[in-house]
Amino acid sequence: KIQGFKSFANKNTLVFPGMVSKSKQGITAIVGPNGSGKSNTADAVRWALGEQSMKILRGKKSEDVIFSGSDKKDRLGVSEVSLYLNNEKKIAGSSQEKSPIDYSQIALTRRLFRNGDSEYLINNSKVRLYDIQMLLAKAKFGQRTYSVIGQGTVESFLNTSLAERKEFFDEATGVKQFQIKRNESLNKLRASYENLSQAQILLSEIEPRLKSLTRQVNKLQKREEIENELKKLQLNYYSKIWHEINDKFSGYNKQFLSLEQIKRDKEKRISNLNRELSQLETNDKNLAELNGWQEKLTAAQSQKDILTKQSAEIEARMEIKFEANGQFDLSWLSNKKEEFKNQIEIIKEEINTLFKNIEPEKNKLQKLETEKNQINNKINKLNEKLMSYTSELDNKTNQNIQYQIKQSLVKLEKTEQESDISKIKIILEEIKRKLKQIISISQKYSQNENLELLQQDLTKLTEDKEKIIININETNLRISARSERAKLLSEKKSGLLDELTNIKSKLKQYGHAISSAEVTKQQKQIKEKILDINQKITDIKGKISTINAQDQIKKNHLFGLQKHLQSLQNEINGLNGQLNEIKISSTRYETRLEDLEIEIRHNSNGLKEIKEHKFEAETEIKASLEKINQLKRQSALIGSIDPEIEKEYKETKERYNFLSGQADDLSKAINSLEQIMKKLDLIIKEKFDKEFKIIQAKFEEYFKILFNGGRAKIIKVMDNETTDNRQQTADSLISSPQETEQIKQDVKIQDNKTFDIKKIKFLQKHNATGLAGIEIQATPPGKKIKSINMLSGGERALTAIALICAIISANPSPFVVLDEVDAALDEANSERFAKIIDDLSHKTQFIVITHNRATMRRANILYGVTMGNDSVSKLLSIKLEDREK
Repeated sequence: KIQGFKSFANKNTLVFPGMVSKSKQGITAIVGPNGSGKSNTADAVRWALGEQSMKILRGKKSEDVIFSGSDKKDRLGVSEVSLYLNNEKKIAGSSQEKSPIDYSQIALTRRLFRNGDSEYLINNSKVRLYDIQMLLAKAKFGQRTYSVIGQGTVESFLNTSLAERKEFFDEATGVKQFQIKRNESLNKLRASYENLSQAQILLSEIEPRLKSLTRQVNKLQKREEIENELKKLQLNYYSKIWHEINDKFSGYNKQFLSLEQIKRDKEKRISNLNRELSQLETNDKNLAELNGWQEKLTAAQSQKDILTKQSAEIEARMEIKFEANGQFDLSWLSNKKEEFKNQIEIIKEEINTLFKNIEPEKNKLQKLETEKNQINNKINKLNEKLMSYTSELDNKTNQNIQYQIKQSLVKLEKTEQESDISKIKIILEEIKRKLKQIISISQKYSQNENLELLQQDLTKLTEDKEKIIININETNLRISARSERAKLLSEKKSGLLDELTNIKSKLKQYGHAISSAEVTKQQKQIKEKILDINQKITDIKGKISTINAQDQIKKNHLFGLQKHLQSLQNEINGLNGQLNEIKISSTRYETRLEDLEIEIRHNSNGLKEIKEHKFEAETEIKASLEKINQLKRQSALIGSIDPEIEKEYKETKERYNFLSGQADDLSKAINSLEQIMKKLDLIIKEKFDKEFKIIQAKFEEYFKILFNGGRAKIIKVMDNETTDNRQQTADSLISSPQETEQIKQDVKIQDNKTFDIKKIKFLQKHNATGLAGIEIQATPPGKKIKSINMLSGGERALTAIALICAIISANPSPFVVLDEVDAALDEANSERFAKIIDDLSHKTQFIVITHNRATMRRANILYGVTMGNDSVSKLLSIKLEDREK
């Protein structure tokens, strides 16, 4: 399909026949008058196949292939030719060796725009010119040799140089695709050599600077190693010192806080005791109650006195009556008897009440004793545990304190029996103070945190025991007071019983009793009132006695509190002294710690890291300090190095490594390309030699057909060097790196660049076949000439045609375009030529542009080209087989 190409301004389609029979492909003839544009069809095929030479396309610049316009038709802006190829046998391939194009029809399209832009397409997909060239080479035809043969190609072929004929034979023998690959590999090899040379130049420039930077970086690394070691040493050194000072500082602080807490506890207890004393001193409740009962007692006694007086008056009247009758003693005894009975009953009631009150107190005392024993057991166990903590301490002070505690415990047991509450409290406080002193010494040496808890437990137990002892003593005091009261009442009751017995005896002695009838009713009532008042007086006295006992307990308690207060105050004074000493020691270590932290911030790592670091236990302070100073001197000797040096070294090293890697990759690529070229050269040589022999035989055969006899020969002209020497040189130049180095030394090549250039020039100059060119010898019948330069124009044309036919026969292209190659032939030779074309049509498809009738008669389709006055070529077509029918 042609549109806009040269004189074909409009869209035109030329269909060429495929297989017209089982063994014959079609022949298409294109005819027309001179100047009609029929040869433009051949140019269109060339152009679609990728032809780049405007000379061959009969133009001067690329836009000459675009329709330039005429008086009646404007010029066009684009030229386009599409060539449709039958690929049912899948012989076309892509630029990749093992990737055949899986299409039954391949459309090669080329477009050129007037602005210079161009496109190559395969089946409407954009590709490179190289892709088209490889596709055509694999299919055994190209655009510049025998696939498209123009009017002057036949004549010019014989006039070409030996080297130009060699290129023609590269395509004729089917090695063109390998030559393209070889040229591609050679171009890559040249580029690789150039890149390798540039990389080596850059490496030679970078290497001295890299060596200098390496030395400086090694110093930097050495200093870094020293600083790392210094950092590690300082970390252990400062960490150990800091922790030692901080532990002592923390220990003093803990001890201070512990004593401070003890002091606060004692001060709190003093405050409580003072408050209790104040309450005892200001509380007059018992006094008011006592006064109230005293007043009631006085009132009751006054009332009793009145009743007694009344009774006495009655008794006096009765005694007078009895005396008149001689019975005055009996009346008095009878009165006394009743009085004693009443008093005894009152005493019995009071004794019973006292014993009822004593029993609960005894139960309470028993419980308190049990609690005290339990606390004693706990104190003993804690004391044993404390002794186990401190048993390993070889300390005279500690042993002395332990001895004092044991003595105090013995003293406490004796004092508890004496029930002296004030002494008990003093001893308990002394024990607690001594216990704390043990604990303080133990913590100093053992750092045992359990000792502090032990101290707290012991303190609480002693306080609990102190409270229980106070309760026991108060309970004992109440029991004693009530027991003593009961004892006195029992003695009084015994006396009354004795007197009552005596009176009963006297009354019995008189032998008769006073008759109750004689006691007046008034006397009886008075006596009953007296009995009630006596009971009331007894109750009041019991209340007064209880209050007096309570007052005595309070007085004893008050005295104990005062002594306890004095003891606590003395202890607080002692604690203040200890706290001052601890505060001084703590401040001293705090100052050392602050100075050390300032030194750490100035010389070493961060303070946080020092605090968190677990130093090595075997770290020796003195040895570590000496080593630290030594490392500092070494670091100072190395001096300061610009930190940017390391950055520059890394960048330079990375660039050097990158270039070295590139150079290695390029060397590998060069070696690989050289091996590829070596293999390609072997393939090209073997295939060329094989196909050349066939072409050589066919050339002589077709020459004899066309000339009806004679002799013809094509001869390979080799390089000046022999094949063996050339191959040996090629092998030596394409060898391993070790062999290449040896060659460089042998030929005294001073640098890689010179060697690379020599190798490339050799590979460009010498090809795989070893040919300098192709010589053609032709001797027509009856003549003795051999040189083609001595042949006539017709003979030269027949010779060229014979060679083209030989090539087509030996290595047929899928199709061949012949553009008026038979123009110089006479009628007889035209017939012979037409017959040869017809015979070869079983191997390839022919498109023949001709004026020759003999050729036209052999065609299956005939296209006519004509041109009107608008300078636009037009087509006419005839299918001759249908025409004959």
